[in-house]
Amino acid sequence: MLRQAPRAMTAFAPPPLLRSPHVQTVVSRWAPPLAGDLPTERVLLTCRDGVRLRAAITLAAPSAPLVIVIHGWLGDVDSCYVVRVAAALRCRGFSVARLLLRDHGDTADLNRGMFNSARTGEVLDACNALMARSEAAGCRTGGIVGFSLGANFALRLACEQELHPGLRACLAISPVLDPEATVHAIDRGWVAYRLWFVRHWRRALAAKQRAFPREYADLGGVMRLSTVAAITDHLALRHLPFKDSRAYYAAYDLRGDRLTGLRIPARIVAALDDPVIPGDGYRHIARPPNLELELWPHGGHCGFVSNWRLATYVDEAAVRFFGEGLTGQSEGRTPRAASAARDTARTRAPTPPP
Repeated sequence: MLRQAPRAMTAFAPPPLLRSPHVQTVVSRWAPPLAGDLPTERVLLTCRDGVRLRAAITLAAPSAPLVIVIHGWLGDVDSCYVVRVAAALRCRGFSVARLLLRDHGDTADLNRGMFNSARTGEVLDACNALMARSEAAGCRTGGIVGFSLGANFALRLACEQELHPGLRACLAISPVLDPEATVHAIDRGWVAYRLWFVRHWRRALAAKQRAFPREYADLGGVMRLSTVAAITDHLALRHLPFKDSRAYYAAYDLRGDRLTGLRIPARIVAALDDPVIPGDGYRHIARPPNLELELWPHGGHCGFVSNWRLATYVDEAAVRFFGEGLTGQSEGRTPRAASAARDTARTRAPTPPP
């Protein structure tokens, strides 16, 4: 049985002409942040096995809660959706750290080994280091928000026993659940998605080859492949520590009992019409008591564009979720005012899976 959204949560109901999943997915990539440039400190984090990851930190008050943002596959800290949610959170008094996954952005030369989506440990270390850094400055609590593959990472981190105790809330936007199904949805769906992912992946692999020409001399062949599945098959056999792509997909699959070990409160915001994350996948994930699922009829993939001003429901959802989970407040109200708002708000639950 699907749990209802919190009473204070505004229903997501975009205008009819904005309801196409493709419009939602594409337009959200153009929606500008509501604030100007974020004052940013770029830091280099050393993780296990000498792995180095970069992050962009934007501080509010020293004691302000920290929210760590993890971008999607082939995105980076300057992706529009990342900057937008970071700006919304900072405007509400949160400190924000935008974490770069291995080989994303301009970091192909930082680590000899190639990125793969199952590398949870180094991302865990980076998030713990960011929280410890903020804690030393007076921050007591923090949370994690991820998009798409970043949301998959966020949910896995929320299950980790070694997660910093100050990290107390996890928000996952359109998480990858079944990696193989997502790859096939990209390859078999609207051709624009496949072309975008293949082109950007080739670009990232070319950067890796330039950084380490001896280790990746054989990447010329992969540049001729034209589907995400074929490139994954090629790399899993030659450059990733898995016997084949199926073993690779299984390593970060969230179905079955994978989420039963959630150690902190988590919320998933997703859409049934997501063109790359099949909506029926939510039938096959565990529903522990500390996991809330908001599954809306519309929204596309990490879209959730609410109106013609290109405001996004995701930014509102992040502010509310972390306001309630980390500070006991909602939208900058005092805890008492937030409680009154919850009592008087109209309730509308998301649509359950079909």
